[in-house]
Amino acid sequence: MNQLRVTATLARHATNPFATRHTRPGAIPPLDEEGSPRNLEKLVAAVERLGGSAAIRGPHGTGKSTLLTALGETLADRGTQVRSLRIRRPGGPRPVLRALRGMPAGGFLCLDSWDELDSLAGLGVMLWARLRGVRLLVTSHRAGLLPTLVRTRGTPAILAGIVRRLPPEASLLSEADLAAAFASHHGNLRESLASLYDRIEERRHP
Repeated sequence: MNQLRVTATLARHATNPFATRHTRPGAIPPLDEEGSPRNLEKLVAAVERLGGSAAIRGPHGTGKSTLLTALGETLADRGTQVRSLRIRRPGGPRPVLRALRGMPAGGFLCLDSWDELDSLAGLGVMLWARLRGVRLLVTSHRAGLLPTLVRTRGTPAILAGIVRRLPPEASLLSEADLAAAFASHHGNLRESLASLYDRIEERRHP
């Protein structure tokens, strides 16, 4: 398809296929490094083998939050009580401790951005969770006290897999477009998708 036809096709659609509502955590299944859906049941079983609590680790924009959301949904579908919380630095550990007080033994507290807690606060949360029998699933950029469940990294195959699952207009971008976005953001999938959003807008309004 030539550039003129691509531009005309994109112009007919008001919604950008790379809009946040299409790419946010939960909108697309978590993909492995080959771009295939991850086996969530297998990962849940791995959490149990690790003692019930674990961390999803990796650089920014490599699918940690997407995987955390999917695992939480899988656990909830099993009848397990799950609560999700994004940690923000101004609140520190207080919102996490409040959430723990409301959790039953055997429940899972899914914490995004574990790194926002300092080492002492993180240790306190882990000890309090253990005393209450609550299990933790967290996302983190660095190694810590929780065992690692998955190490994520961005790959061109994951980016291509995401694009295949977006509205059809996304496929109008070429492999060269995807490769350029991935390379310019050094494997950060979130930033690559934002770049592709801009590329669509540029072609829609040349």
